[in-house]
Amino acid sequence: MDLVRHLRLFVAVAEHRHFGRAAASLSMAQPPLSQGVQRLERHLGQRLFDRDARRVALTAPGSALLPAARQLLADADALVESSRRWSERRCVRLGLAADLDTLAGPVLAHLVGTGIDVEPVLAGSTELVGRLRDGDLDVVLVRHPVALDGLLTGDVITVSAAVVPDHDDLPLVLPPRSHHPAAHDQVVDALLRLGRLAPVHEIASAQERSVRVEAGLACGLRPALPTQEGDVQEGGADLVPLRYRAAVPVISEQRPDLDHAAVVSALHEALR
Repeated sequence: MDLVRHLRLFVAVAEHRHFGRAAASLSMAQPPLSQGVQRLERHLGQRLFDRDARRVALTAPGSALLPAARQLLADADALVESSRRWSERRCVRLGLAADLDTLAGPVLAHLVGTGIDVEPVLAGSTELVGRLRDGDLDVVLVRHPVALDGLLTGDVITVSAAVVPDHDDLPLVLPPRSHHPAAHDQVVDALLRLGRLAPVHEIASAQERSVRVEAGLACGLRPALPTQEGDVQEGGADLVPLRYRAAVPVISEQRPDLDHAAVVSALHEALR
């Protein structure tokens, strides 16, 4: 039997002490209500009400059942409400350019702080765009420029990156050019304009790049948000512009349960 439904009938009669008024409160006819209470009594093996022509009174078992029934119904209602919230909070499959490095954490923290559930994937921009086109990702934040034809895109956001440590005689470690060829070439050109002629070593692992920089074996690029830019410029370090852009599928291919524009807006806020 539907125990929750039958307990709801029981509680209504117990609170109104009248089958007719209880039926009205539940927007149902009285006969099905009476039959439901009787079925509950048979299921429990207890008489829950004393009934006569003038009154309806709880029996001792009915009085003992009432608080437990109210609690169970409250828990059932809370569970239903929770399930609605589960369906409203959709996890965003978010692709982030791996060379965000130290910015990846703050960007994700900002999205989580705005109430967006995120399942992040860090990879090269070319791979991320391919996965977005295949439907494996919902939103991507990639290096600009990269081929985004057939997709909806946000504004280009520029982040300043410092060369650290500031030693001209050390090689510079960068993600592989295959991750985002055009953006990689722009960085190398910017370094040449700054007079940095040291060789560039392409290393896919962000952890390995970081270890080499910390060990003093190479230089790296340390991106920073605009609010951190003053710190980045300490010591006269050269700044290299890194450009990022968010992209989503066209509307007809977007998930109907996800506000893609809101996620893009949150990404813009995180980088500005």
